[in-house]
Amino acid sequence: MANVAFGFQEAVFTLESMVANIERQAQTIEKLINENKQLRQENQQWKARIAELEARTKKNSTNSHFPPSSDRFGAKSPSRPPSEKRPGGQPGHQGTTLRPSPNPDHRVLHRVTQCKGCGHSLEHIDPLQVDIRQVFDFPVVRMEVTQHEREIKRCPECRLVQQAEFPFYVTNHVQYGPAITSLILYWNHAQLIPCERVTEMVKALTGHSMSAGSEHDETVAACGRSRD
Repeated sequence: MANVAFGFQEAVFTLESMVANIERQAQTIEKLINENKQLRQENQQWKARIAELEARTKKNSTNSHFPPSSDRFGAKSPSRPPSEKRPGGQPGHQGTTLRPSPNPDHRVLHRVTQCKGCGHSLEHIDPLQVDIRQVFDFPVVRMEVTQHEREIKRCPECRLVQQAEFPFYVTNHVQYGPAITSLILYWNHAQLIPCERVTEMVKALTGHSMSAGSEHDETVAACGRSRD
């Protein structure tokens, strides 16, 4: 009976040893699988890096933005053959030449008032002809201030006090208007010009100083807040 019990215990011990061995092998296999996966990822990264370096060696000043001094690999490709076309615009090309306007905004007459030879007055002499030249330019930019005033009245019949309405964009006692607000936000967001430089541009154009620290300078402050 003792021999049977001993044999049973030995079998249990052997089975436990086999189970433990299988678990160790499973852990080893899992570790190897993870290492293999990591090696595969590193291999893919190295392949991508090699491909990038190979592509970089093929770039030079003729097929990229690199300067000619950076050409180190391979011979330079021959320059393109000379064109048979003459320089400048080609026949049939729609140019963008500045052309006179049929309706100029302003007319300035430069008069001949006195003869340079004898000094005789030419005030009332009709001109033989008038030469015309046009100048395209921006108008003089300056800050305009519009004061909005609304009436407040009392009805003599029902004694109800009523007041007119300000425009929808007039919300403060002192503020900037929609035109300069739109321009500042365009400069700041579309052209990515910082608020500090925007205020400098406004001062350079109009002579008006804008300070984002003032309560009434909501326009300048908005260009910073709207990016948050």
